[in-house]
Amino acid sequence: MHLLSLPLITLLSVLCIAKGSDWLTDSLIPIATKLKTSSVAVGLILVSALVSLPEILVAVDTALRGHPDISFGVVFGSVITNIGLMTGLSAMVAPLTVSRTMILRDGIFSIVVPILIFAISNGGEITRLDGLAIVLLFLPYLANVFLQERRSGKDNESRLKRDIVIELDLIGLDFGNIKAGWLSFLLGMGLLLGGTYLFSNLLVALVEQFSFNPLLVGMTIGAIVPSLPNIAAAYKATKMGLTEVAVSETIGSNVFTLLVTVGIMSMIAPITIHRQWLTFDMPVMIGMSFLLFIYMISGRGISKHEGRALVVSYLFIVVVQIFLLR
Repeated sequence: MHLLSLPLITLLSVLCIAKGSDWLTDSLIPIATKLKTSSVAVGLILVSALVSLPEILVAVDTALRGHPDISFGVVFGSVITNIGLMTGLSAMVAPLTVSRTMILRDGIFSIVVPILIFAISNGGEITRLDGLAIVLLFLPYLANVFLQERRSGKDNESRLKRDIVIELDLIGLDFGNIKAGWLSFLLGMGLLLGGTYLFSNLLVALVEQFSFNPLLVGMTIGAIVPSLPNIAAAYKATKMGLTEVAVSETIGSNVFTLLVTVGIMSMIAPITIHRQWLTFDMPVMIGMSFLLFIYMISGRGISKHEGRALVVSYLFIVVVQIFLLR
Protein backbone atom coordinates (compact mmCIF):
# COMPACT_ATOMS: atom_id res chain seq x y z
CA MET A 1 0.00 0.00 0.00
CA HIS A 2 1.50 3.31 -1.13
CA LEU A 3 1.51 6.23 1.29
CA LEU A 4 -0.20 8.51 -1.25
CA SER A 5 -3.12 6.08 -1.56
CA LEU A 6 -3.93 6.20 2.17
CA PRO A 7 -6.21 9.31 2.03
CA LEU A 8 -8.15 7.81 -0.91
CA ILE A 9 -8.59 4.46 0.85
CA THR A 10 -9.62 6.23 4.06
CA LEU A 11 -12.23 8.29 2.20
CA LEU A 12 -13.56 5.25 0.34
CA SER A 13 -13.85 3.19 3.52
CA VAL A 14 -15.61 6.07 5.32
CA LEU A 15 -18.12 6.37 2.48
CA CYS A 16 -18.75 2.61 2.48
CA ILE A 17 -19.18 2.47 6.26
CA ALA A 18 -21.42 5.56 6.35
CA LYS A 19 -23.63 4.53 3.41
CA GLY A 20 -23.75 0.93 4.61
CA SER A 21 -24.88 2.12 8.04
CA ASP A 22 -27.44 4.36 6.33
CA TRP A 23 -29.06 1.59 4.27
CA LEU A 24 -28.86 -0.86 7.17
CA THR A 25 -30.59 1.47 9.63
CA ASP A 26 -33.14 2.64 7.05
CA SER A 27 -34.20 -0.99 6.58
CA LEU A 28 -35.07 -1.18 10.28
CA ILE A 29 -37.19 1.99 10.41
CA PRO A 30 -40.43 0.15 9.40
CA ILE A 31 -39.80 -2.25 12.28
CA ALA A 32 -39.17 0.61 14.70
CA THR A 33 -42.40 2.38 13.72
CA LYS A 34 -44.39 -0.76 14.53
CA LEU A 35 -42.82 -1.38 17.93
CA LYS A 36 -45.32 -2.10 20.64
CA THR A 37 -44.79 -0.20 23.85
CA SER A 38 -43.46 -3.35 25.53
CA SER A 39 -40.83 -3.61 22.78
CA VAL A 40 -39.44 -0.07 22.97
CA ALA A 41 -36.52 -1.43 25.01
CA VAL A 42 -35.63 -3.64 22.04
CA GLY A 43 -35.38 -0.51 19.92
CA LEU A 44 -33.10 1.19 22.45
CA ILE A 45 -30.73 -1.78 22.45
CA LEU A 46 -30.96 -1.95 18.67
CA VAL A 47 -29.82 1.66 18.31
CA SER A 48 -26.93 1.11 20.75
CA ALA A 49 -25.81 -1.97 18.80
CA LEU A 50 -26.03 -0.23 15.42
CA VAL A 51 -24.14 2.82 16.67
CA SER A 52 -21.36 0.51 17.91
CA LEU A 53 -21.35 -1.88 14.95
CA PRO A 54 -18.64 -0.24 12.75
CA GLU A 55 -16.19 -0.01 15.67
CA ILE A 56 -16.96 -3.57 16.77
CA LEU A 57 -16.38 -4.94 13.27
CA VAL A 58 -13.08 -3.06 12.93
CA ALA A 59 -11.87 -4.18 16.38
CA VAL A 60 -12.79 -7.84 15.85
CA ASP A 61 -11.37 -7.91 12.31
CA THR A 62 -8.01 -6.46 13.37
CA ALA A 63 -7.92 -8.93 16.29
CA LEU A 64 -8.48 -11.82 13.86
CA ARG A 65 -5.57 -10.46 11.79
CA GLY A 66 -3.29 -10.77 14.81
CA HIS A 67 -3.23 -7.13 15.94
CA PRO A 68 -4.89 -6.98 19.38
CA ASP A 69 -3.10 -3.68 20.11
CA ILE A 70 -5.01 -2.02 17.25
CA SER A 71 -8.23 -3.61 18.48
CA PHE A 72 -7.79 -2.38 22.03
CA GLY A 73 -6.87 1.05 20.70
CA VAL A 74 -10.15 1.09 18.76
CA VAL A 75 -12.07 0.11 21.91
CA PHE A 76 -10.40 2.67 24.20
CA GLY A 77 -10.50 5.33 21.51
CA SER A 78 -14.15 4.66 20.71
CA VAL A 79 -15.17 5.24 24.33
CA ILE A 80 -13.32 8.56 24.71
CA THR A 81 -14.32 9.65 21.18
CA ASN A 82 -17.99 9.06 21.94
CA ILE A 83 -17.73 11.07 25.16
CA GLY A 84 -15.46 13.81 23.86
CA LEU A 85 -16.84 14.32 20.36
CA MET A 86 -20.33 12.79 20.14
CA THR A 87 -21.50 14.26 23.45
CA GLY A 88 -19.12 17.23 23.61
CA LEU A 89 -19.79 18.61 20.14
CA SER A 90 -23.54 18.05 20.49
CA ALA A 91 -23.59 19.90 23.83
CA MET A 92 -21.86 22.84 22.15
CA VAL A 93 -24.91 23.10 19.85
CA ALA A 94 -27.47 23.05 22.68
CA PRO A 95 -27.52 21.95 26.33
CA LEU A 96 -28.22 18.22 26.53
CA THR A 97 -31.09 16.85 28.58
CA VAL A 98 -30.33 14.04 31.02
CA SER A 99 -33.34 12.31 32.56
CA ARG A 100 -33.41 10.45 35.86
CA THR A 101 -34.20 7.29 33.91
CA MET A 102 -31.06 7.72 31.80
CA ILE A 103 -28.92 8.11 34.91
CA LEU A 104 -30.36 4.98 36.53
CA ARG A 105 -30.58 2.94 33.34
CA ASP A 106 -27.31 3.91 31.62
CA GLY A 107 -25.21 6.25 33.75
CA ILE A 108 -24.36 3.79 36.51
CA PHE A 109 -23.36 1.12 34.00
CA SER A 110 -21.17 3.65 32.17
CA ILE A 111 -19.05 3.91 35.34
CA VAL A 112 -19.15 0.30 36.51
CA VAL A 113 -18.21 -1.32 33.19
CA PRO A 114 -14.87 0.53 32.56
CA ILE A 115 -13.82 -0.11 36.18
CA LEU A 116 -14.72 -3.78 35.77
CA ILE A 117 -12.63 -4.11 32.58
CA PHE A 118 -9.74 -2.41 34.40
CA ALA A 119 -10.04 -4.80 37.38
CA ILE A 120 -10.07 -7.88 35.14
CA SER A 121 -7.08 -6.56 33.17
CA ASN A 122 -4.98 -6.10 36.32
CA GLY A 123 -4.17 -9.79 36.20
CA GLY A 124 -2.10 -9.16 33.06
CA GLU A 125 -4.37 -11.09 30.71
CA ILE A 126 -8.01 -11.33 29.69
CA THR A 127 -8.64 -15.04 29.15
CA ARG A 128 -11.32 -16.72 27.05
CA LEU A 129 -13.27 -17.47 30.22
CA ASP A 130 -13.01 -13.82 31.23
CA GLY A 131 -14.28 -12.89 27.78
CA LEU A 132 -17.31 -15.14 28.13
CA ALA A 133 -18.06 -13.64 31.55
CA ILE A 134 -17.74 -10.09 30.13
CA VAL A 135 -20.20 -10.86 27.32
CA LEU A 136 -22.65 -12.41 29.80
CA LEU A 137 -22.45 -9.25 31.92
CA PHE A 138 -24.30 -7.52 29.09
CA LEU A 139 -27.42 -9.41 30.23
CA PRO A 140 -27.87 -7.35 33.46
CA TYR A 141 -27.67 -4.20 31.34
CA LEU A 142 -30.39 -5.56 29.06
CA ALA A 143 -32.51 -6.46 32.07
CA ASN A 144 -32.06 -2.95 33.48
CA VAL A 145 -33.20 -1.39 30.19
CA PHE A 146 -36.30 -3.58 30.06
CA LEU A 147 -37.22 -2.90 33.69
CA GLN A 148 -36.79 0.85 33.35
CA GLU A 149 -38.89 0.99 30.18
CA ARG A 150 -41.67 -1.09 31.74
CA ARG A 151 -41.95 1.55 34.46
CA SER A 152 -42.21 4.39 31.94
CA GLY A 153 -45.54 6.02 31.24
CA LYS A 154 -47.27 5.78 27.87
CA ASP A 155 -46.32 9.36 26.94
CA ASN A 156 -42.64 8.60 27.55
CA GLU A 157 -42.91 5.36 25.56
CA SER A 158 -44.42 7.20 22.60
CA ARG A 159 -41.63 9.78 22.73
CA LEU A 160 -38.99 7.04 22.84
CA LYS A 161 -40.53 5.32 19.80
CA ARG A 162 -40.41 8.61 17.90
CA ASP A 163 -36.80 9.22 18.94
CA ILE A 164 -35.74 5.70 17.90
CA VAL A 165 -37.19 6.18 14.40
CA ILE A 166 -35.52 9.60 14.02
CA GLU A 167 -32.16 8.29 15.28
CA LEU A 168 -32.21 5.43 12.78
CA ASP A 169 -33.11 7.85 10.00
CA LEU A 170 -30.24 10.24 10.83
CA ILE A 171 -27.43 7.65 10.83
CA GLY A 172 -25.40 7.56 7.61
CA LEU A 173 -25.40 9.72 4.47
CA ASP A 174 -28.38 11.42 2.85
CA PHE A 175 -27.68 10.64 -0.80
CA GLY A 176 -28.51 7.44 -2.69
CA ASN A 177 -31.59 6.51 -0.65
CA ILE A 178 -33.50 3.36 -1.59
CA LYS A 179 -36.77 1.90 -0.36
CA ALA A 180 -36.45 0.34 3.09
CA GLY A 181 -36.68 -3.44 3.05
CA TRP A 182 -34.64 -6.59 2.60
CA LEU A 183 -32.70 -5.10 -0.32
CA SER A 184 -31.57 -2.09 1.72
CA PHE A 185 -30.71 -4.39 4.63
CA LEU A 186 -28.57 -6.74 2.50
CA LEU A 187 -26.89 -3.93 0.54
CA GLY A 188 -26.25 -2.00 3.74
CA MET A 189 -24.73 -4.96 5.54
CA GLY A 190 -22.60 -5.86 2.51
CA LEU A 191 -21.33 -2.31 2.09
CA LEU A 192 -20.64 -1.98 5.82
CA LEU A 193 -18.67 -5.23 5.88
CA GLY A 194 -16.77 -4.21 2.74
CA GLY A 195 -15.94 -0.80 4.19
CA THR A 196 -14.83 -2.38 7.45
CA TYR A 197 -12.57 -4.84 5.62
CA LEU A 198 -11.02 -2.04 3.59
CA PHE A 199 -10.54 0.11 6.67
CA SER A 200 -8.99 -2.77 8.65
CA ASN A 201 -6.52 -3.30 5.80
CA LEU A 202 -5.59 0.37 6.08
CA LEU A 203 -4.95 0.12 9.85
CA VAL A 204 -2.87 -3.03 9.49
CA ALA A 205 -0.86 -1.44 6.66
CA LEU A 206 -0.10 1.62 8.79
CA VAL A 207 1.33 -0.69 11.46
CA GLU A 208 3.11 -3.28 9.30
CA GLN A 209 4.36 -1.18 6.40
CA PHE A 210 4.87 2.23 7.98
CA SER A 211 5.72 1.17 11.57
CA PHE A 212 3.09 3.34 13.21
CA ASN A 213 2.35 2.48 16.85
CA PRO A 214 -0.62 0.05 16.75
CA LEU A 215 -2.31 1.36 19.90
CA LEU A 216 -2.07 4.94 18.64
CA VAL A 217 -3.43 3.95 15.23
CA GLY A 218 -6.39 2.25 16.89
CA MET A 219 -7.11 5.09 19.34
CA THR A 220 -7.02 7.82 16.72
CA ILE A 221 -7.77 6.80 13.13
CA GLY A 222 -9.30 3.44 14.10
CA ALA A 223 -11.73 4.97 16.58
CA ILE A 224 -12.58 8.29 14.91
CA VAL A 225 -13.27 7.22 11.32
CA PRO A 226 -15.98 4.58 12.05
CA SER A 227 -17.56 6.99 14.57
CA LEU A 228 -17.96 9.89 12.13
CA PRO A 229 -21.46 8.94 10.85
CA ASN A 230 -22.72 8.54 14.42
CA ILE A 231 -21.13 11.80 15.61
CA ALA A 232 -22.79 13.57 12.69
CA ALA A 233 -26.15 11.90 13.46
CA ALA A 234 -26.01 12.95 17.14
CA TYR A 235 -25.04 16.49 16.09
CA LYS A 236 -27.99 16.71 13.67
CA ALA A 237 -30.37 15.22 16.24
CA THR A 238 -29.36 17.88 18.79
CA LYS A 239 -29.95 20.65 16.24
CA MET A 240 -33.43 19.18 15.70
CA GLY A 241 -34.15 19.48 19.41
CA LEU A 242 -33.58 15.83 20.41
CA THR A 243 -31.28 16.78 23.27
CA GLU A 244 -31.14 13.30 24.88
CA VAL A 245 -29.87 11.47 21.81
CA ALA A 246 -26.15 12.27 22.07
CA VAL A 247 -25.83 11.17 25.71
CA SER A 248 -28.03 8.10 25.25
CA GLU A 249 -26.12 6.94 22.16
CA THR A 250 -22.76 7.64 23.81
CA ILE A 251 -23.45 5.59 26.93
CA GLY A 252 -25.29 2.79 25.14
CA SER A 253 -22.52 2.50 22.57
CA ASN A 254 -19.77 2.56 25.22
CA VAL A 255 -21.38 -0.15 27.35
CA PHE A 256 -22.04 -2.29 24.27
CA THR A 257 -18.51 -1.78 22.91
CA LEU A 258 -16.74 -2.57 26.19
CA LEU A 259 -18.74 -5.65 27.09
CA VAL A 260 -19.46 -7.20 23.70
CA THR A 261 -16.34 -6.19 21.77
CA VAL A 262 -13.78 -6.88 24.52
CA GLY A 263 -15.60 -10.12 25.33
CA ILE A 264 -15.57 -11.35 21.73
CA MET A 265 -11.94 -10.30 21.20
CA SER A 266 -10.74 -12.22 24.26
CA MET A 267 -12.84 -15.25 23.31
CA ILE A 268 -11.07 -15.29 19.93
CA ALA A 269 -7.69 -15.33 21.66
CA PRO A 270 -6.55 -14.41 25.21
CA ILE A 271 -5.41 -10.77 25.32
CA THR A 272 -2.10 -9.87 26.97
CA ILE A 273 -2.43 -6.55 28.79
CA HIS A 274 0.42 -4.07 28.35
CA ARG A 275 1.54 -1.95 31.27
CA GLN A 276 0.68 1.35 29.55
CA TRP A 277 -2.91 0.21 29.13
CA LEU A 278 -3.14 -0.06 32.92
CA THR A 279 -1.20 3.11 33.74
CA PHE A 280 -2.66 5.50 31.17
CA ASP A 281 -5.24 4.28 28.66
CA MET A 282 -7.70 2.56 30.98
CA PRO A 283 -7.47 5.23 33.72
CA VAL A 284 -8.10 7.90 31.06
CA MET A 285 -11.14 5.97 29.80
CA ILE A 286 -12.46 5.69 33.37
CA GLY A 287 -11.72 9.38 33.99
CA MET A 288 -13.69 10.50 30.92
CA SER A 289 -16.58 8.24 31.95
CA PHE A 290 -16.57 9.77 35.45
CA LEU A 291 -16.48 13.29 34.01
CA LEU A 292 -19.52 12.58 31.85
CA PHE A 293 -21.34 10.99 34.80
CA ILE A 294 -20.65 14.01 37.03
CA TYR A 295 -22.11 16.30 34.37
CA MET A 296 -25.12 13.97 34.06
CA ILE A 297 -26.00 14.04 37.78
CA SER A 298 -25.49 17.79 38.16
CA GLY A 299 -29.23 18.28 37.78
CA ARG A 300 -28.98 20.74 34.89
CA GLY A 301 -28.04 18.40 32.05
CA ILE A 302 -24.84 18.94 30.07
CA SER A 303 -24.24 22.62 29.30
CA LYS A 304 -22.39 24.17 26.38
CA HIS A 305 -19.49 24.97 28.72
CA GLU A 306 -19.30 21.33 29.82
CA GLY A 307 -19.48 20.24 26.18
CA ARG A 308 -16.42 22.37 25.43
CA ALA A 309 -14.67 20.83 28.44
CA LEU A 310 -15.35 17.33 27.07
CA VAL A 311 -13.97 18.25 23.62
CA VAL A 312 -10.86 19.88 25.10
CA SER A 313 -10.30 16.87 27.39
CA TYR A 314 -10.50 14.55 24.38
CA LEU A 315 -8.00 16.62 22.37
CA PHE A 316 -5.64 16.80 25.36
CA ILE A 317 -5.73 12.99 25.76
CA VAL A 318 -4.94 12.45 22.08
CA VAL A 319 -1.98 14.87 22.20
CA VAL A 320 -0.59 13.21 25.34
CA GLN A 321 -1.06 9.78 23.75
CA ILE A 322 0.90 10.87 20.68
CA PHE A 323 3.83 12.05 22.82
CA LEU A 324 3.77 8.87 24.95
CA LEU A 325 3.80 6.54 21.96
CA ARG A 326 6.25 8.33 19.67
